[in-house]
Amino acid sequence: MSQSLYSSLLLESNKIRLLRILPNENEEADINCTLFVYPLHDSGKGTHRYESLSYVWGGADNSRSICVNGHSLTVRANLHLALSRLRDPVLDRIIWIDAICINQEDLSERGHQVQLMAKIYSKASQVVIWLGEAVDNSDRALEEIVIAASQSEISSNQITRMAVLALLQRPWFRRIWVLQEVAAARHILIMCGLLEIDGHAFCLGLDLWKESFGAYPKLQRLIRSVISLMKEANFRPKYVKSSSDNFSLNIRPLGELIETYCTRESTDDHDRVYALLAMCSDNPTSAGLLPDYTIQWEQLFRQLIKYLLCKKVTVRFPRDKKIAVIKSKGFILGDVVSVKVDAGWNGTQMVNFDFTDAFRHLQSKTGIQAIWNIPMTGKSIRRGDIFCILQGVSNPTIIRLCGDHFSVIVIAATPMDFTLEMKSKWHRTARSITNFPCDFLLAWDLGGSRKKLGSLESENLRGPVNSNSILENNLDTDETQGAEKNIESSEEIRDGLEAKTNVKAEGCSELERSSEAKENSDSNENSDIHEYSEADECSEADECSEAEAYSYMNENLEAGEHLNLDGYSETGSRIWDKAIRMRNVALIWKELGWYVDAEELLLQLIRTGKQLQGVEHPQTLISIAALQLNYREWGLLGEAEELEAMKHLLETGESAAQVLEEEVVKIASLRYCKAMKLLLERRNGHIPITEEVVKAAAANYCCGTDVMELLFREREDLSITEEVVRIVAGNINEGYKIVKLLFRKRGDQVPITQDIIKEAAGNRREGYLIIQLLFEKRGNQIPTTEEVLKAAARNGKSGCDIMKLLLERKGDQILITEEIVKEAAGNRREGYLIIQLLFEKRGDQILITEEVLKILVGNGGYDLVTIMSTLFERLGDQVPITEEVLVILAGNEWYGTVEIMSDLFKKLRYQAPITEDIVKEAVGNKRYGYDIMKLFFEERGNQLLFTEEVFKIAAGNEGKTAKDMMSILFERMGDQFPITEKTLEEILELAAKKWQPDFVKRLSTWKLKGHGN
Repeated sequence: MSQSLYSSLLLESNKIRLLRILPNENEEADINCTLFVYPLHDSGKGTHRYESLSYVWGGADNSRSICVNGHSLTVRANLHLALSRLRDPVLDRIIWIDAICINQEDLSERGHQVQLMAKIYSKASQVVIWLGEAVDNSDRALEEIVIAASQSEISSNQITRMAVLALLQRPWFRRIWVLQEVAAARHILIMCGLLEIDGHAFCLGLDLWKESFGAYPKLQRLIRSVISLMKEANFRPKYVKSSSDNFSLNIRPLGELIETYCTRESTDDHDRVYALLAMCSDNPTSAGLLPDYTIQWEQLFRQLIKYLLCKKVTVRFPRDKKIAVIKSKGFILGDVVSVKVDAGWNGTQMVNFDFTDAFRHLQSKTGIQAIWNIPMTGKSIRRGDIFCILQGVSNPTIIRLCGDHFSVIVIAATPMDFTLEMKSKWHRTARSITNFPCDFLLAWDLGGSRKKLGSLESENLRGPVNSNSILENNLDTDETQGAEKNIESSEEIRDGLEAKTNVKAEGCSELERSSEAKENSDSNENSDIHEYSEADECSEADECSEAEAYSYMNENLEAGEHLNLDGYSETGSRIWDKAIRMRNVALIWKELGWYVDAEELLLQLIRTGKQLQGVEHPQTLISIAALQLNYREWGLLGEAEELEAMKHLLETGESAAQVLEEEVVKIASLRYCKAMKLLLERRNGHIPITEEVVKAAAANYCCGTDVMELLFREREDLSITEEVVRIVAGNINEGYKIVKLLFRKRGDQVPITQDIIKEAAGNRREGYLIIQLLFEKRGNQIPTTEEVLKAAARNGKSGCDIMKLLLERKGDQILITEEIVKEAAGNRREGYLIIQLLFEKRGDQILITEEVLKILVGNGGYDLVTIMSTLFERLGDQVPITEEVLVILAGNEWYGTVEIMSDLFKKLRYQAPITEDIVKEAVGNKRYGYDIMKLFFEERGNQLLFTEEVFKIAAGNEGKTAKDMMSILFERMGDQFPITEKTLEEILELAAKKWQPDFVKRLSTWKLKGHGN
């Protein structure tokens, strides 16, 4: 049929075939057409006098015959309906239809004609969109869309709403070829059943309906992308001059088009690329990307990847799969922290990145922003996705963790709002990156393995994410020893990996997602921009196909077959290959600053490696080195020290000599217990667990409880001495938990002595809990001696609570001595509370001596004013204010000194003389000297005793108020200066070093006035 119906078209020419549909008034009559060759040249007069049909081929069932040039030609049912609807009762209708005008059996012609399709549709007078026959209230839907366009409002009727949604689910909106067809159109007519609607009116009306699509995000993405192209049709020039050899609609770069439309459907996988070539603004033909249906899909896919990335990347394809596996080195730029999508038809999304420290250093020099306006993509970008750049590639890539590899979300991310200057800065920055530390294994599904959109209800279905496991359940006997043990370890790391994958792939917790969803629902419905939190982000269609296809890594293959098939093996073992991949994942997390997650994953790999092949295996040692690097970059030197210990243990081997006590003590003191775990497993009981080891564990304030648990597990008869318990009682972080452990393990055998209780009473963080626990376990056996109470009294964080607990539990047996009060008086943080508590509990028994008061005023506690006021109120003139107390107080630079000094005169009516020693301390007080001397002059006036030494100290005061203090001295003293000429010279010499000449002159004048020469 093809040879008799289709004459040969020269592949170098612009000749096409057009179909003339012959008229017939009888709608039931057979369809008769003629096919003729037409030269598609630039006429210079705008569009040509033919139409182009945009439609869906549909299934081959119920195909019908038409007559073309006297020959019977079988066409599919949907096209037959379209032809019947297009046929005019009187006039010929000339139209281009791909299924008829291209000889589909001639692959060479097909490839050449596909290159002309954009020109064919752009030069057509009209592009007719055939949506199909009238079903599911499609007539009502189209009518309501037209009404919305004219009246700027939509119907609230539920039936109408469902009719519009059903119309938009028709296969035409999912087909990839329609994008080029409407992007090239100069005018669009939409036909559905017997109704017709102008394409521009359709877009205007549908724009008002877009809010109704919020519950169907996949459908919304599909409609948005095609409407954004359709609405421009009427505004495109009718005449477009272009080179016949390289016609392009010049819309966007190929990479962006691929990512935006990768989820659309096509009958032939090749069309996922070919349908977009004429729309791109770059030049993929230079890389040999031309429509050619004679090559395999894998070859085309490989060409595309090397064009979008670089020629050096390694590309492989799993058997019988349509997903590319890409291996490349790369550099981590950051991760996605938020995504906002434009609610209109503009098809853009604002992606906010958190740059890594390594890239932030480069970014700060160029001013590249962390928020990028990126075109909408077929795969939704999520919070937690990774932003990276591959070696040799200029544009960054966005990827997502998927098992032991990464899924490509955006192959080439390019901001739409970058100016030429910013683009130039970006490319300079990208070229400046020379170190690519990360090994990426990427899976890119271009959409060929994806499922169809399906019904409206399908958007409410959520499929599980099928993450690939790190290790197989079915292990070869030549790779393992003890299958049950290995399977157990495989499941352990798989569980941890899947949990980690879910967290990182989602980018936020369930709580965070719920919070974001609430924020979205509470936001203004009319807002143009809303938070992008799609319900289908974890859909089976988006993820499972890649994970399923990538399962070739898990197939039961012999080692040699594995090497031959994917070429990635570094060890000859599937299991260790997977361990390497997961270690690469951990190192990528390290680059992102996700140190905790990297640590956890590497520890799982080390544990599994030990179970599979032993701790001396090179891959286990490499994982330990990677963990050490993670700790070093994390800034945790203790962990790095622990890794050195672990490496030493691994390198010594099980048959090594007995471990020294000093080594075990060091390991018991490390910040984490991982090395101790390894040591106990490694040496099988041949470890010296001495009292010194137990004491080291007891003192370990980071993981003492865990280490002690390990020691008890290793040695049931572990010796718990008084010294061990004393050290535990003083452990500021782990003490309480270890004491609980000791009572659980030893019960009544745990020794409780004065020294232990004293240590606990002085424990600033855990002391209260420990003593409370000891009272619960031993009650009245707890000794509460003066030494215990003194330790509590000087405890600067929980001393008051501990003192209160001791007084409540053993009040009658406690004697509050002067030594205890002195300790409380010296406690700057808790002293006031403790003294107040003692007054409340013991009242007049509290003895405030001169020594207590000297300590109290000398320590400058936080509540010194309050303490002194309390003493003044309780004891009145019995407060032992002596000269020594005042000397200390006058020199006190803590807050409240002046207020306390004032209370001495006003409340206690202090009558004792202000001695020279007191004045000397006051004039030397850098902070309050002026205020104290002012108070002294007010209270005692000329009774104050001033000597030459006083003036020298005052002149040497470096405080801010020293100048004012000197002024008040001269003002108050008048001509009564008991100093010599020599002393004056010394004072002036000191003054000249820090004060202005005019003030120094005033000092000199006052002195001369008082004494002359």
